[in-house]
Amino acid sequence: MIANEWKFIGKNRLILISVLAIMIIPFLYSIFFLKSVWNPYGETQHLPVAVVNNDQAVKYQGQTMNVGDQAIKSLKKDHQLGWRFVSEKKAKQGLKDKKYYTIVTFPKDTSKNAASVLSKNPKKMSIEYETNGSLNYIGEVISQIGATGLNEKIRQTIIKAYADATFQQVKKVGKGMGTAAKGAKTLSKGQKTLGNGIDTYTAYVGQVNDGVQTMKMSVGPLSSGVNQLANGGNALNNGLQTLNGSTGQLSGGVQQLSNGSGQLANGLTTYTNGVETLNSGLQTLNGSTGKLASGVGQLAGGSGTLANGLQQYAGGVGSLNTGIQQLNGNTGTLAKGVGDLNTGSKKLLSNVQDLSSGVNALGSNVGKVNSGLDDLSTQLQGAKSTLDNMSDSKETLAKIKTLQAELNNSGLQTTLADLKPLIALAPQLSQIQSQASQISGMADQLAAAQKGASAIQGGNQKAIDALNAIAGSTDDAAMKAKLQAVASGLQAPTDGAGQLSKQLGGANSQLASLKTLADQLGQLKLSDADIKTLQSLDGLQKQVSDIQNSKTLATLQDPKTQAALQTMSESIDKALAPLEEGGSIASLRAFANGVGDLNAKVNPTDGSTTLLQGVTQLSDGLTKLNGNVPALTGGVSQLAAGSSKLNANSAALVSGANQINGGLGQLNSQVPALTGGVQQLANGSSQLNANSGALVSGANQLNGGLGQLNAQVPQLVSGVQQLANGSYVLSGGLNQLNGQIPTLTNGVDQLANGTSQLNSNSPALKDGTKKLVTGSVKLSDALGKGADQVNAMPLTAKTSDMFSAPTQLKHKSYSKVANYGHALAPYVLSVALYVGAIVFNFAYPIRKVSMSGQSATAWFFSKTSIGLVVAIVQAVAETGLMMLFGLSADHPGELFAVATAFSIASMFLVMWLSMLLDNPGRFIAMVLLMLQLGGSGGTFPMQVTNGFYNVIHPYLPMTYSILGLRQGLTSGLGTSTVVQAVSLLLTMAVIFAVLLWLSMLLLQRMHLNGFSQLDDNQKLQDVEK
Repeated sequence: MIANEWKFIGKNRLILISVLAIMIIPFLYSIFFLKSVWNPYGETQHLPVAVVNNDQAVKYQGQTMNVGDQAIKSLKKDHQLGWRFVSEKKAKQGLKDKKYYTIVTFPKDTSKNAASVLSKNPKKMSIEYETNGSLNYIGEVISQIGATGLNEKIRQTIIKAYADATFQQVKKVGKGMGTAAKGAKTLSKGQKTLGNGIDTYTAYVGQVNDGVQTMKMSVGPLSSGVNQLANGGNALNNGLQTLNGSTGQLSGGVQQLSNGSGQLANGLTTYTNGVETLNSGLQTLNGSTGKLASGVGQLAGGSGTLANGLQQYAGGVGSLNTGIQQLNGNTGTLAKGVGDLNTGSKKLLSNVQDLSSGVNALGSNVGKVNSGLDDLSTQLQGAKSTLDNMSDSKETLAKIKTLQAELNNSGLQTTLADLKPLIALAPQLSQIQSQASQISGMADQLAAAQKGASAIQGGNQKAIDALNAIAGSTDDAAMKAKLQAVASGLQAPTDGAGQLSKQLGGANSQLASLKTLADQLGQLKLSDADIKTLQSLDGLQKQVSDIQNSKTLATLQDPKTQAALQTMSESIDKALAPLEEGGSIASLRAFANGVGDLNAKVNPTDGSTTLLQGVTQLSDGLTKLNGNVPALTGGVSQLAAGSSKLNANSAALVSGANQINGGLGQLNSQVPALTGGVQQLANGSSQLNANSGALVSGANQLNGGLGQLNAQVPQLVSGVQQLANGSYVLSGGLNQLNGQIPTLTNGVDQLANGTSQLNSNSPALKDGTKKLVTGSVKLSDALGKGADQVNAMPLTAKTSDMFSAPTQLKHKSYSKVANYGHALAPYVLSVALYVGAIVFNFAYPIRKVSMSGQSATAWFFSKTSIGLVVAIVQAVAETGLMMLFGLSADHPGELFAVATAFSIASMFLVMWLSMLLDNPGRFIAMVLLMLQLGGSGGTFPMQVTNGFYNVIHPYLPMTYSILGLRQGLTSGLGTSTVVQAVSLLLTMAVIFAVLLWLSMLLLQRMHLNGFSQLDDNQKLQDVEK
C-alpha cells in the first residue's frame, strides 16, 4: 500500500508538482521575509529625521555657549539616523507629507537654560522631538532611541562645559586663596600695629577723660565770672550813658567860656600890673606841656601793654574755645555751646581792637604827660604863691582876676584832669599782674596738646601704611577696594591731627608773646605814696575848677569862696610835699615811660607785625582749628584745664581793662587841645609882657582860640555818643554770653559722660584687638592649607571628561547574533515549516485510500511515509537554502536536527487533525499556528508577553523549535537545549503519529475512509486515473 501511494504521486503530475512545490514553500517564506528585515537597525542612517535649531547663543563664565550649534556639528558627524537640518516650517510640512518620521527641535532658550545652572532658579534644557507612529511604529521607536542618545550626548557635552568652567573657577579660587593667605599674613602684621595704636589711643582716651572731668568741675566758676563781666559791661554802659547825657552841659560851659573871653579882653588893662608874673608862669607852663604830653604817652603805652595782654588773653581763651569746638565735633552735644563761645571770642576780639586804637592814641601823648609831670611842681608853687598873696591882701578884685588868669594859663586844671585816669589805673595793675602765671600754664597745656596731636597723627599714619601694604599685596579687587576705603577714611583724621599740631604750635607762640607782655605789665608798679599823691591831685582839680568858675568879686569875697581858697592852699601844700621830695615824680615818670614802651610793642612803627595782628591771626587759626574736631583727642585735657583757669579770672580783668581804656581815652582826647591852648596862652602872655598895646591883640587871639575850642565841641559830643552806643552793644553781647553759660555747662556734662564711657570700654577694645590678631593668624594658616589642597587637585581635561561621563559601558557578548535577520530566523523558520505542513495537508488527499481492502495500519503507513519524507525534505531544503543565502550557523548539525524534528512533529500534528476532522481539523491547525505565533516567544521575551501566552508557552512545539534553532545558529543556550528540544519534538511526533493511526482506525470502522470534504481534490485524483 505504501508503494501504491508513491506510485499514485508519481503518476499524478499535479500532485507531484504540488508536493514538490510544497517542499520549497518554507524556504520561500523564510527567504522573502527575513531578507526584508535582515538588518534594519544597521540601516537607520537612511531613516529621515528632521532637526530644527532655534537656539540662541548666550554668555556663560565669560565664554559663548550655543548648545544648538554644538549639537548640529556633532550630528553632522553622526550617521546613526538620517539627520536632515531644516527650518521649523519645512520640518512640520515634511512630517505632514510623510517625508520625516521624527522632528527634533532645539528651542531658542536651550543655551539660556543651560547657563542658568548657577542661578537662584536654574531651568532644565528641553530638547523636543515629535514622531508619527502611524507612519511606522518601529521607525518611531528607532527615533526615540536616537533622540535619547542625542540627549545623552548633549548632556555629556553640557556637563563637560560645566566641569571645565567650574575647574577654572576652582583654579582661580586656589590662586585667590594663596593670595588671601599672604594678605592675611600682612593683615595680621597690620593688626598688630593697629593693636599698638589702640593702646596709644586708650591711653589718650584716659587723659581726655581726666581732662574733661577736670573741665566739668571747673566750668562752674565760669558762670560767676561771665556774670561779673556782664555786670561790669552794664555799669560801663550806664556811666557812658550818663556822660553822654552831660555833653549838653559841657557844650554850654564852653559857650560861656567863649563869652567870658570877650569880657576878659575888655578888662585886660586891669591886669597889666600882673602881666610879668603871669607871663613867667605861662612860659613855665608852656615849657612843661611837652613833659605832660610825654607822660600821657607813656601812660597810653602802659594802657596799650595792658590791651596787648588782654588781647593775648583773649587769644588763649579762643584757643581753648577752638579745642572745645573740635571736641564737640566728636560728641555732637557740645557743638552749640562751643559755637556760642567762639562767637563771643570774635566779639571780644572786636572790643580789643577798639581798645588797641585807644591805647595807640594814648601812647602818642606819653611825652606830654612826662613834661606835665616835670612842670607840675612849678605850677603848683606858682598857684600857691598867688593864693598866699590873696590871703594876705584880700583887697582888690584885680588880684583875684590875676589868679584866675594864671590858673587858666598855667594849664594846671588840664594837667590834673589828664593825671586823673592814673588813679583808676592803679587798682587794676594787681589784677593784670595775676594773669602772668595763668598765661604760662596755658602755654604748657598747648604744648602738651600739640604733643598729643602729633602722637595721634603718627599712630594713624602707621595704620594707613599697614592697610595700604595689605591692599597692594592682594589681587582680590573687592578686598583691595575695602582696604583702600578704610585707609582713605583714616587719612582725613590724620591730616586734621597734623594741622591741629601746627595750629597749636602757632597758638603756643602767640601765648609766649602774651606772657612776655604780661610780665612787663607786672613790672609797672605804683607805690602807695604815688597813689596818695594822685588822689590829692584829684581833690585839687575840683578846687581849681571852683575858683575858675568864680566870675564876680562878690563871689570871691563870699566866705565859702574864701574857705575854698584856703582849702586849695592846704591841698597844694599836701601835694607839694611829696612832689618836692622827688620820689613820686620819678615813680610816675617811670610808670609813664613803661606805658610808652608797652605801646611801642603793641603798635610798632617799624613795619613789624603788631600784637593786634598776631591776635587776629590767632583768632583765624582758631577758626580753622574749629573745623578739625576729629583730630582733637590728645590735647583736650590740657586745653580744658587752661580754659577753666583763664575763664575764672577773665571777668575781673576785662572789667579793669574797660575802666582803664575809658579813662585813658578821655585823657588822650584832651591832650592836643591842652597843648594848643597852653601854646596860645604862652604866645599871648609874651606879647602882653612885651607890649601892653599888643595885649588887646593877644586877648583877641585868646578869644579866637576859645572859638575854635567851641567849634570842636560837637565832634566831642559825637564821639561820646558813639562811645555810648558801643558800650550798649558790648553790654548786650555780654548779657547774651552770660545767657549761654548754662548750655555750655550742660554740654560739658554730656561730654564728661561720653569720655567716661569711652574710657570704660577701652579694655574691651584691647581684648577685641588681641582676638582679631589671633584670628587673622588662624585665617592665614587655614587659607594657606586650603590653597595647597585646591592647587594640588589635578583638574585637567580628563577630569572634566570623567565628570561628564563617569561610567563606561562595556559589552561582553556571551553569544553573538550577527543581525536582526539572524535573531528572527528561528522564529521565521519554525513558522515556515509549520505553514508548509498545513499547505501539504490542504493540497495532498490525506484521506484518500490508495488500495482498498487494506487495514488501517497499512493505510497509516502509506500516508505517514509521504508526510515524513515531505517534512524531512522541507526542513533540510529550507535550512540548507537559507544557509546558502547568508544565514550562518554556529552548529549546523544541531540546526538541521531541530528543524527536521519540528517539521516531522508539525506534519504529524496537522495530518492527525486533518485526518480526524477533515477541514475543521485544518482550521484548528491554523488556530494552533496563531497561538504559536504569540506564545512561542519568537519575537519578544515571554516576560513582556500577555499572561495567557505564558500559560500555553510550555505546551507549544514551536517553543522548543525556536530555542533549539537559536542554539544551532548563535549558541549561548547550550547543547542540552538542542537535546531537550529534539527529544520533546520527536516525542510529540510519535504521539501525533499514534493519534493519527487511531483516527484512521476509527474512520475505517466508521467507513469514512476515502471520503474528504476537499471534493475538488478528490475529483482531480479521479481524472488522473
